[in-house]
Amino acid sequence: MNKTLLMTLIAAILLLNGCGMAREHRIRQAVLADPSTPEAIRTAIDNKEIIIGMTQDQVIAAWGLPCKWCTGTRKSTGGDTWEYNLFGADSIITGADLIGPGTGTYLFFDSNGLLKHRSSPPR
Repeated sequence: MNKTLLMTLIAAILLLNGCGMAREHRIRQAVLADPSTPEAIRTAIDNKEIIIGMTQDQVIAAWGLPCKWCTGTRKSTGGDTWEYNLFGADSIITGADLIGPGTGTYLFFDSNGLLKHRSSPPR
């Protein structure tokens, strides 16, 4: 791969990553500025925790956007399922743990966009 192509590819990845981070920041600021956001939710967001009953924007404010390339992130009429992974797209073995697609935490939202259940990653 030539150097120009490599630099263009790196710039595109950084730009796309920056757009997601800017969106996360805007959502977080909007959630925290909303006077109707309960104090328990604000505390959870500050501690990067999620609580059953959170809205999708509140979850994004706490954990960021779900994994974009994961097989478990999908929309359905019954509600959305989001997958969160530590490293995103590639599977890696660290000690006895496998981290990557299909090995993350799944969040299940109802048709109103409220968090109703979460799974834990396999150990």
